[in-house]
Amino acid sequence: MRSAAGLVAGVMLFSACSGAGSNSTLAAPTSVPDPPIDTTSTTEPPPAVEACGDVPFVPSVLPEGVTETGPDVSAIPFDIYTTISGTTTSVWSSLEGQPLLVMIRGALPPARWLEAPEVIAVRDTDAALGPLPDGFWGVAWFEGPDRCDEYSIILYPPADADLVRAIAESVVAGVRLP
Repeated sequence: MRSAAGLVAGVMLFSACSGAGSNSTLAAPTSVPDPPIDTTSTTEPPPAVEACGDVPFVPSVLPEGVTETGPDVSAIPFDIYTTISGTTTSVWSSLEGQPLLVMIRGALPPARWLEAPEVIAVRDTDAALGPLPDGFWGVAWFEGPDRCDEYSIILYPPADADLVRAIAESVVAGVRLP
């Protein structure tokens, strides 16, 4: 059994919602039909993502501490920037194997800019430069309509806008040798 206060509150709520006391009428409730159930299924896996070719250029300005002969690639600690499916990554590292700079072909940075990126020119193309989470800095640009025409440069901490800009603006034709 409902209490009198609950009944009064319910009537007041109904009156407020229905426009009682005015000349309006309530529309009859309608039912929405359930969407058809899709009984088809596919057992085929999605197509494999094909890797892009090597990054066709290299920076002529590098961060301090980059070694000429880096460690074995298996010794480099992978992260969200170096493990994007279908990409090709060129890595410049320290003697200890810490990545200092990566160039990625086939993807833009997988993290949001922390602030509005600055527009700079890389290879006569507009590019976005800005800070990424955890002290990283990035530059990203397109050179064509294909996924493999997306490029990123990621600079590892400690990094700053001036250094990543100098690296990006120094990009020339060439391939990073292992």
